[in-house]
Amino acid sequence: MAEPGGPDPTQARDAAALVALMRDLRERSGLTYRRLQQRAAEQGMALPRSTVSAVLARDAVPRAEVLEAFVVACGDGARLGAWLEARERAAAAGPVPDDAGRATPRAGARSRLLWLPALAAVLGLACWGFAVAAHRAGGGERSRGASPAASATPGRAGGFSLFEGRSTKGATIASVGYRYWDTGDGWYGVEYVMPYSRDDREAYDDGWGGRLLMHYEDRHGRHTAVLADHPDRGQRAGRDAVHYGVKNVWFEVCDCDGDALRGCQRLRKART
Repeated sequence: MAEPGGPDPTQARDAAALVALMRDLRERSGLTYRRLQQRAAEQGMALPRSTVSAVLARDAVPRAEVLEAFVVACGDGARLGAWLEARERAAAAGPVPDDAGRATPRAGARSRLLWLPALAAVLGLACWGFAVAAHRAGGGERSRGASPAASATPGRAGGFSLFEGRSTKGATIASVGYRYWDTGDGWYGVEYVMPYSRDDREAYDDGWGGRLLMHYEDRHGRHTAVLADHPDRGQRAGRDAVHYGVKNVWFEVCDCDGDALRGCQRLRKART
């Protein structure tokens, strides 16, 4: 739990100061990354361990929903408003130079969605080998109308790309990290990480949640899989997965009320 007299978010004027205070808050809480993820989930929030690790390792402005989940999980929810105001000040202050003298991009506009979770997952999986048994056949992705995320060299995967989007009316926001590789048999192996969807704040209490879908083709036909499904006012992170024997895959985000879908929109490769 946060201690009385803990880090004061009103003192933060830029991204570096804000993240330093977040590190202090986490240290005072005495909570592991795993426990922070669990405590956030108990409040209906998504806070993956990889995301926390990435945020605290960089002097960059975190996304508002990440900061909110982090502060609540650390036990300082009573001062959440002050933390969010500190984030706005940090975002307005502009980019922070990194160790090489380059500028770290400032927090994006509202249309820049959920790149941090996917980036954290990419970094966390950079050394992961792909000796995954071919019997794990299933759904993967190769987005229509977007550039492939990886080299088509048989058996080798390239880097991740982030795909993101909003439902037609903007009520649901979704993102997923993705890469693929050619298995040399006319099909592909794919991996997707951090599938995530959430309700936009302006759509709270409209009775509709949201859903992130993956469409794909395998040797048995065309299929649709649900990667993340959240309720009104909620957010959800789905499971990472690796699949083989798929092609013609693409992601879609929809507003959802039970089995009813509306406002569906294809996810697109994010500009970086």
